[in-house]
Amino acid sequence: MLDRRMWRHYDYLLLVLVMVLLGLGVAMVYSATRGDPVIERLPIDQAITALVGLIVLMGISIFDYMQLKNIAWPMYIGVVLSLGGVLLVGVVNYGAKRWFSIGNIEVQPGEFAKILLTVVLAKFIADREGKRPYLETVALSFCLIAPCIGLILIQPNLSTALTLVFLWLILVFVGGINRQHMVIVSIAAIVIIVLIFQLGLIQQYQLDRFELLLNSDPESLAPGARYQIDQALTALGSGGWWGQGYLQGPQSKLRYFPVRHTDFIFSVVGEELGFVGALLFIGLLILVITRSLRAALMARDTFGRLLCSGIAATLFFQAYINIGMQVGIMPVTGVVLPFISYGRSSLIVVLASIGIIESVVMRHRKLEF
Repeated sequence: MLDRRMWRHYDYLLLVLVMVLLGLGVAMVYSATRGDPVIERLPIDQAITALVGLIVLMGISIFDYMQLKNIAWPMYIGVVLSLGGVLLVGVVNYGAKRWFSIGNIEVQPGEFAKILLTVVLAKFIADREGKRPYLETVALSFCLIAPCIGLILIQPNLSTALTLVFLWLILVFVGGINRQHMVIVSIAAIVIIVLIFQLGLIQQYQLDRFELLLNSDPESLAPGARYQIDQALTALGSGGWWGQGYLQGPQSKLRYFPVRHTDFIFSVVGEELGFVGALLFIGLLILVITRSLRAALMARDTFGRLLCSGIAATLFFQAYINIGMQVGIMPVTGVVLPFISYGRSSLIVVLASIGIIESVVMRHRKLEF
């Protein structure tokens, strides 16, 4: 049973930051979808999902995170089965087969894989700490996520696959990797990337996006190749210091962005709220990530430290990729901006992740009697 004294350690600042981001996210989704009859209901769906997610957050906070160890392997089996199942009976959107359709709700198992595999890897690394050679742990931990990465690449979903690779790298680093291990892991990573290309797991359009990013001669590109990037930069540039005004962004109002409520929500923020508003959003995200890292430092065991580090790494990676692609320093991908972009699966996952962090913080000290 949860002792009332644990609530003294609850990170209320983190909860407030998350709630502010959720409110701003719903507001920006409303602005991005306003006047479009096809997607004008999405802000309501986002708000409902946020409320459900907050309930999930509080429920997981009360739940002792150490109990996650007991269900880690069933989680892993569930992830592999769901990722395989979506390739068989999933629905296709935007040319990818990533979603299960349950009534009017579409569930993306790749999003849930991020948090569930964080738990699995954290348990695996923590349980082997000091008992087995660490290089062996590194190799076996990658073997754990390799099937999931392969299934996600087949969907295809390169951005989620890269997120899982980044998550794994951070966890093995935090778990105690040394310089010698880093050299071996780097060589192995290069070999794995070459194998992925050789096996044809990277689609041509994904390669084209990287080529588009690295191309220094815009005139050599096909007409419209930089359409999304150019529209994003135009929107961000037109915002100036203070923006065009909430609900007044011409790029979003005229629907120049095909996915302005998900992938390109940050461009809507920059256009309507300007440089200052965009910095506010980035600052709030940085604070959430910082509080997550604080929880990792406070954790009383390796399992808790790895959980919080993995969650912080995933939040950082997604935010960096999403914002980076809109300012032209990263290739265009389907990564959404945490807490802000529309997406039911992604929102539930990030709020559940915050619940785990709160659970670690609440239990970072043993109660004294």
